Amino acid sequence: MAKAKAVVLCSGGLNSTVAAAMTQQQHTLAMLHVRFGHRAAEKEARLFADQLEYFKPQQHLTIDMPHFAAIGGNARTSRKFAIEDARALGEARTNAYIPGLITTLLGAAYTWAGAIGANKIVLGVSEDLGPPAPKTSTLYPDFAREYIELVSHAFLFASAQRPINVDTPIIDLERAEIIKLGNRLAAPFEMTWSCLSSAEQACGGCVGCSTRARGFVDAGIPDPILSREPAGIR
Repeated sequence: MAKAKAVVLCSGGLNSTVAAAMTQQQHTLAMLHVRFGHRAAEKEARLFADQLEYFKPQQHLTIDMPHFAAIGGNARTSRKFAIEDARALGEARTNAYIPGLITTLLGAAYTWAGAIGANKIVLGVSEDLGPPAPKTSTLYPDFAREYIELVSHAFLFASAQRPINVDTPIIDLERAEIIKLGNRLAAPFEMTWSCLSSAEQACGGCVGCSTRARGFVDAGIPDPILSREPAGIR
């Protein structure tokens, strides 16, 4: 019996890479990458190309969404704002939050899933990546389980022929748990990037860098990109 097809939103980040490795176990893989004018866009696009060689999905697609950079208003697409150190963040939203980003990415995945006959969209988000950052869904409210369930429910109403569900397989996992899972699945960590601030040298302090570093330490697994990055990343 042929496997059902699933669209995985693949940023080039660690979480979405583990989600792709999970999805490939039981589904025919279709990988979708979106460039939205953020600081690490070109780096992540190159890593996505590397991941295509690794995962060999049945289908893949890259979409450009330049309107996010044109709109601005956040530190990921505009250097008018600073990306804060994770340890300095409180319960307020981070400058790196982009209102509408997750909704738009899911909308693009939904359209492509309908076009290629996929019945599932996989989104590699976690509600709480763990220390040293505050709870992730507080910083990025569209990472909350309730929000994603609402979007998924809306898609079910809008599906003309086949239902298309949104799956968040790592939503309950912290970084260390995600890394342990990815290690068991042989996810290509060396083909991932987590820094929100830079595409060339990881800053070490943003939410992406700091939770990644702490996650690998807590998991007891070496981070393969550290051999290519400055030793100051903590």
